[in-house]
Amino acid sequence: MLRHIPIWLRYLPVLVLILLGDSLFIVNQTTQAIVLRFGEYRRIHTEPGLKIKIPFIEEVLFYETRILDHDLPPIELLTQDKKRLWVNTYTRYRISDPLKFFQSVTPASESGLHVRLEAIISSSVRNVLGKVELGTMLRKERSDNMHQILEEVRTIAEPLGIKIIDVRIIRAELPTENRNAVFARMNSELVRFAKESRAKGEEAAIGIRAKADKDKTIILAEANKKSEEIRGGGDAKAIEIAAEAFGVDPEFYEFYRTIESYRQSIKPGSSFLLSTNNEYTKHLTNCLPKK
Repeated sequence: MLRHIPIWLRYLPVLVLILLGDSLFIVNQTTQAIVLRFGEYRRIHTEPGLKIKIPFIEEVLFYETRILDHDLPPIELLTQDKKRLWVNTYTRYRISDPLKFFQSVTPASESGLHVRLEAIISSSVRNVLGKVELGTMLRKERSDNMHQILEEVRTIAEPLGIKIIDVRIIRAELPTENRNAVFARMNSELVRFAKESRAKGEEAAIGIRAKADKDKTIILAEANKKSEEIRGGGDAKAIEIAAEAFGVDPEFYEFYRTIESYRQSIKPGSSFLLSTNNEYTKHLTNCLPKK
C-alpha cells in the first residue's frame, strides 16, 4: 500500500518536524535573544518563554543577562617615576543593550567582547597609573586611581551596550630583574622620610618645651609678685594693728621691744657685763630680789 503513496508524502512528517524544530526557540531567564534575518536585525526577546522565527531565513543570537567576569592578561606599564610595573586586573560586566552590543562588537560574541575590554582597560590602566608614582600603589590613593579607571572604562564601554560593574587590580608587581633595586631605593626613601619626620618631631618638642619653660617662668614670677603683694599687705596691716595696739600703752610697747631684744641677743652660754644702772637691763634688775 505504501508503494502507492508519493515519495514526498512519505517524508512530509519529517519535513514538518524539521520546520517546527527550526522555527521554535526558547529564551530562558538568564539570556536575551536577537533575531536576525539574513544578518540584519529584526527584533529582540528579553522575556523568557517559547519564541517563533522563520525557519532557514532567520537566526537567533543569545546573550547572557547575568553579571560576567573576565581576568585580563598582565599589563606592562611605566609609572611617573619611571618604574616598570606588571598589573593584573579583572572586570565584572553585564550586557545591558544587546542591540548596541551586536552593532558595535565584532564578532558579536563573548570572545570578541573580551578583546575589546582588554584594549579599553589596558589603555585606561596605562593612562591613569602612568601619571602616578609607584609608592601611590601602596597608599590610600590607590582606591582613587581605581575609581578613575572604573569611570573611564564605564564611559567608553557604555556605547558598546556594556555596563561595567567593577574593575579591580588584583596584583601589581615589579619585573624580577628590577625588584631588588627598587625595593632598596624604596627602603632608603622610607629611612630618609623617617629621619625627616623624627627631626621635625624633635624640633617641635624643643619648641613645646621652650614655651612650657617660658610659661612656667612667667607663672612663677606672677605668683611670686602676687605673694609678695599679699605678704606686704599683711605686714603693713600687722604693723598698723601693732601700732594701734602699742599706742594705747607706750610703756608696755617699750617693755615688749626690750624683751624681744633680750630674746634675740642673749643666747644660751653667752655672757654680758653690764651695769645694773643701765637702762637696757632695768627690766632684768627689777626681777632681782631686793637686798
